[in-house]
Amino acid sequence: MIDWRNRTVIASAAAVLISGFSIGFLTAKATEGGFRPSKDSVSVSESVSGLFGKPRDKDAPRAVDRKPAGFAVWKHRLDLSGATPAACIEFSKPLDASKSYGDYVLVSPELPSKPAVSVKGSELCVSGFGFTDRRITVLKGLPSDGKDTLKANADIDFAFGEKPPYVGFAGNGVILPREDADGVAVETLNVSSLAFEVWRVADRNLVRKTLSAPDPVAEGDYNYDGPWSDDSPDGEGRKVWSGTVPVRGNAGERVTTVFPLGAVLKDLKAGAYVIKVRDASGGRDKKPNDQPAQARRWVLFTDLALTTYSGSQGVDVVVRSLKSAKPVNNVRVTLVAQNGEELGEARTSSDGRVNFPKALLKGEDALTPRMIMAYGPADDFTATDINSSPVDFSGRGVEGRSDLTEGRVTSGMVDGFLYTDRGIYRPGETVRLVALVRDNAGKAIKDRKGALVITRPSGVEAFRFPFDKTPQGFALANISLPSTAPRGQWRARLEIEGIDGDSGNLSFAVEDFAPQRLGVDVEANAKQALTADETRAVSVNARFLYGAVGSGLNVSGEARIRRDFNPFPQHK
Repeated sequence: MIDWRNRTVIASAAAVLISGFSIGFLTAKATEGGFRPSKDSVSVSESVSGLFGKPRDKDAPRAVDRKPAGFAVWKHRLDLSGATPAACIEFSKPLDASKSYGDYVLVSPELPSKPAVSVKGSELCVSGFGFTDRRITVLKGLPSDGKDTLKANADIDFAFGEKPPYVGFAGNGVILPREDADGVAVETLNVSSLAFEVWRVADRNLVRKTLSAPDPVAEGDYNYDGPWSDDSPDGEGRKVWSGTVPVRGNAGERVTTVFPLGAVLKDLKAGAYVIKVRDASGGRDKKPNDQPAQARRWVLFTDLALTTYSGSQGVDVVVRSLKSAKPVNNVRVTLVAQNGEELGEARTSSDGRVNFPKALLKGEDALTPRMIMAYGPADDFTATDINSSPVDFSGRGVEGRSDLTEGRVTSGMVDGFLYTDRGIYRPGETVRLVALVRDNAGKAIKDRKGALVITRPSGVEAFRFPFDKTPQGFALANISLPSTAPRGQWRARLEIEGIDGDSGNLSFAVEDFAPQRLGVDVEANAKQALTADETRAVSVNARFLYGAVGSGLNVSGEARIRRDFNPFPQHK
């Protein structure tokens, strides 16, 4: 039954339906061969262009971020490509890398130490605040590469957002020095408690495992840890300790917790250890089957260090002490096959050396040589896999020589090798540079003139140390870096008169860094009570464990105020 009160609506709907059908019909006819548009006809593409505008050409200019007029902050970004994040601010004009921009940068909340500030082109990067959200303020007066300065303070907020929990071991080594190491360092993020398990794998079972440093497992990812895995202790080892350790740190900060392996071991036996660690914080909404963030690491807890040299006569093994670096004599060293059987045994001489002849290395199948194991005094043990890749120094960042070709022969008449006492320095420190000057036969060159040239990160020459001769076959220079030295990669090169190009070069870093370990001596009278209005001096002597003094560091202290229930014992 039709309601005639809605006939107007029905008629309109019918009109729309007929119009749509007509357009579809005409479009179909236009594609048939018999349809010929007249000169007054409008094509479909033209009608579309009329409705929506013509499509832009692929090379047409697009809208971009416009640079602000004058000298001002333009863009900002977070650089997460390095080991630590950096907050980078780009200006509308280039900056001068030789100027000290650290005086124009404030970080809030305030950091315990001065942040590292580096400049490249028109970008200024600030690092040293970890993964916590910070506000960077660039102050009024910050200079450009020219005469322009910043007209007003600019605040830029850098936020990382919510970060998932992370658990992983610091570094990628498996050797833990038994004498001097504090323990195994575990890095965490947004974790308040860690659950540890320590497993021991006996020495003979190591041939069926791979002593490695597997990658950490993120929260929710599958953990490939089981008897079928060659880097898992399951199936070949047993658990010797388990427990939980609290993590002290704020949310969003990467925290390092040292696990004292030596303190939890009741005795030391021949073999290797595997430390398993996982997030035990709890309190987060997770699916029942979700795995927590976790990691595992093989550890050889020892004072013995093995160095092997393979050659045509067999394998030479040198055993040294990790504590003193001196050779260790009378250490039993064994060559072990794939099936755990001993192929050979020897004891180190006074120079810490043993040799296994080439014939012992020709075993096949189950008797294929797999490991070299050393048994020292006080149940000390270590091992090395002879099938692992040898050290290739060409891939270890070795510098100092130029234009090396096969056979380590340079293309010029002088073969120079440059080295410094360290690889990184702080502004104000002294760089001790040495250049060995040799010919292609390795003999010292003593009568050539030249110079040691040091350039800033911008490529501008900063220092030049000329020399007339090198009587002992080397040239040296003590480079006193100014306190305003630009941060970045500096370069040093050896120039010899009459030779085009460098005869040797290297790079070293200048950064506002603080090494992880300090030696601090504090002298204060802690036994005598401090009275009201009294000022007492406290002497703090700090040094970095790599040798330099710990100058320019912020020092903080704590004092505890306690009530004295008998302040005047002579007046009862």
